[in-house]
Amino acid sequence: MTNDRGSAGARPLRDPGSVPIVAAVIRPGTALSGGERDGALGAETTVERWRVVVVALATIAALPLFVLEDPTSPGSLAGTAEASVAPAVDEIDPPMQVIELVVASWPHFVPDVAKMSARAQDWHVARSSRPVLAGLAEVARRHEAEALAAARLVAADEFAEQERLDALLEARQREAGREAERVRLREEELRRREEAMTTPGPTTTIPWDTDPHPDGPSDVQWEALRFCEATGNYEAVSPTGKYRGAYQFSRQTWDWIAGMHHEHLVGVDPAAAAPRDQDRMARALYDLRGRGQWPVCGRYLP
Repeated sequence: MTNDRGSAGARPLRDPGSVPIVAAVIRPGTALSGGERDGALGAETTVERWRVVVVALATIAALPLFVLEDPTSPGSLAGTAEASVAPAVDEIDPPMQVIELVVASWPHFVPDVAKMSARAQDWHVARSSRPVLAGLAEVARRHEAEALAAARLVAADEFAEQERLDALLEARQREAGREAERVRLREEELRRREEAMTTPGPTTTIPWDTDPHPDGPSDVQWEALRFCEATGNYEAVSPTGKYRGAYQFSRQTWDWIAGMHHEHLVGVDPAAAAPRDQDRMARALYDLRGRGQWPVCGRYLP
């Protein structure tokens, strides 16, 4: 590619279509160095090529400065070059292309100082209050344990009191049942006596060989038997003197039972024996022969 204006015109270094062209224009008579002022070596081709090489190397070395610096800023190399060498527009053969370097700007992080300070304050308060919270939690656990222990004691006391009340109520109910049974049996015995007084003939209705009940008579039933035999009097004696005590033992029957179960009572008058001994002798006789040993009043025994 040659310049139409002269054979010694500017020689472009690169193809203008590929990259931005940075060229050096060297014309005859241009003051570049001291040797050029003499004009002695102006026509030599070797010296002209050497100058072209030097200018090209200098241009390549200065290329980063041209790209990075602002040409309009004072002191820039590009601006100085333009100010010193300002060739005419018509002397530049290829059109110069302007390279615009666009640097993408990353988002700039601006910290929220107030928010960060508030977070730091919250963290400081939380850390400083941790021992207090731990102490409060420990006190709460201790108080809860004490409350549970007290509640257990109260519950145990209430349970014991409830059991005592239940037992007392049950005992009263049993006593009320015994009293009702006692009254019923006594009324029945009074009716029997009235019938015996008005009805002639024997009143024996129970056979002598009856079997005893496995559970035995209750206290109320024994009481009814005593009331029927001797109106509950442990010192009672029949009109004939044969039957004695609350259960109207004969001496022969008394000594027989005492010889088998209570030898220390042998020969003792049944009416003079202690009520406790008379009760034990009556139970022993019932376990051996059943209620048939009281042919009339045995009706109150099972």
